[in-house]
Amino acid sequence: MRKRLLTAILIFICACATTTQVPEWKETSFRDIENYKKSFLTGKQNAADVQFNRAREAIASGNNLNLLAKLYLTKYALHTAALEDFNANEFLRINRLHPVTANLAYYNFLMGSVNTKEANFLSDQYVGLIKPMRNKDITQGLEELLAIDDPLSRLIACGVWVKHAPYNDYILKLGVNTAAENGWKKPLWAYLNALQTHYLQTGETAKANEAKEWLELLKK
Repeated sequence: MRKRLLTAILIFICACATTTQVPEWKETSFRDIENYKKSFLTGKQNAADVQFNRAREAIASGNNLNLLAKLYLTKYALHTAALEDFNANEFLRINRLHPVTANLAYYNFLMGSVNTKEANFLSDQYVGLIKPMRNKDITQGLEELLAIDDPLSRLIACGVWVKHAPYNDYILKLGVNTAAENGWKKPLWAYLNALQTHYLQTGETAKANEAKEWLELLKK
């Protein structure tokens, strides 16, 4: 995988490091963003809130609206990975002041709506999902999801699909397995809940009860 969610931040920091000392705000923001992601995914919400706010303050002190937009997009992507809704007002405010095509393309992807032009600005791992999402092709969508190597990117893509396109239990199980393999409790519980609901809606009561029991055992 050539691109990840925070590639732009890494490139920006590394480029500066070759000639001058990295400013403290950049080091602080990158460290807190990484810690924020881990805390959120493992269900440590209080710690995640602190780390997000600290990263925001560090980026704001550097007056870098592009990175601030990416921070909010990271937040929205994590909520999407956990099948949660989010309030995008802060990103939209930043985007009005400092529009960046790649940022808007990623935001629209999270919202389940990307046009052909914007697809050129998405990370490679997401581009293949655009056509099957438009066509509501579950089979092709699952193939594209399975082809995403990075687990967090795969889980974000699963979240986008489940929130904005028709899905089946195979896509939900992919979300379950991806979260479980990485010890990400928050999205794991979310996908198990979604799996139970899906089976209830399709009349598969035994499978729904199994998903419910699995979740109850994990929560103990």
